[in-house]
Amino acid sequence: MELIDAENDKNVDDVRRNPGFTEPTPCSKNQLKKQRKLAQYLETRKERRLREKDRQKQRRKELLAKGLPLHVGPSRKELKRRQITSESSSSENVRIAIDLDYDDIMLGHDIAKCVKQCLRIYTINRRSEKSAQLHFTGIRTDGNIHAAFKKNHGWENWHLKYHFDESHLEVFPKEQLVYLTSESDTILQRLDVKDVYVIGGLVDHNHHKNLCHARATKAGLRTARLPLGEYVDMKTRAVLSTFHVFEILIRVAEGNSWIDAILQTVPSRKGAKPKVLQSDMKDEHKDESVVVSNANTISPAIRGNSDSNQ
Repeated sequence: MELIDAENDKNVDDVRRNPGFTEPTPCSKNQLKKQRKLAQYLETRKERRLREKDRQKQRRKELLAKGLPLHVGPSRKELKRRQITSESSSSENVRIAIDLDYDDIMLGHDIAKCVKQCLRIYTINRRSEKSAQLHFTGIRTDGNIHAAFKKNHGWENWHLKYHFDESHLEVFPKEQLVYLTSESDTILQRLDVKDVYVIGGLVDHNHHKNLCHARATKAGLRTARLPLGEYVDMKTRAVLSTFHVFEILIRVAEGNSWIDAILQTVPSRKGAKPKVLQSDMKDEHKDESVVVSNANTISPAIRGNSDSNQ
């Protein structure tokens, strides 16, 4: 009890000596619990990595013993063959640029997410049967995004074109650029190899709404949006992440329809369902009218028999 009184007297003395002094607020139980979990996670991180490596080694041994392939999907040799084939017919492939000129807008963890999405874009493109001519534009030398790229081993050897300190406006002719934004009034109906489709590499959790569209409009660029609302109904807003937009474009470039590309790509949490199109509704009404007209053309003899049966 005396110890508690002494601590209270000390706090009162601190306030008297320093009117701006604020007594520290103790952490809540939830905050303390989170701190303990974080400390435990950091302590066991190396141990978990070693366990994961051991599991991978054991998995390889089991696959070799059963005579099964070690990897699911195309091998590195096959991917390299696709790259060579893609380079030989690059004029026939769609061109896509990821605009990374948002270095000073995103927070640190959002920049890390942005670069992670770029890695997924590269992987999707590398494994595609109809890979795009991929460009990363607007990267600032020694900027935040550049620093995040450096954390990925071998990023310099990725099969794409980096453009440091050059925006898409400086890399491509202005008349070829089409900036994809969900706010555009123009619907993207088909892909044209003569155009360059620009996707904003911005991760901001809607803190900067309409920013990409505003920048593109100010620069006098054409804009377009994916035909999401024309083909599917979604529970949430029709705003997709950078790599989801890229994946839809790649699927369409491979020959898939818009509706198939969208449904195969959009996360299930968005609850995307095929929309009943007007043409389908017309076909249904047409079938109904045929049934009705057939019913009205029943012969009087048959009608009489049916009436007598009743």
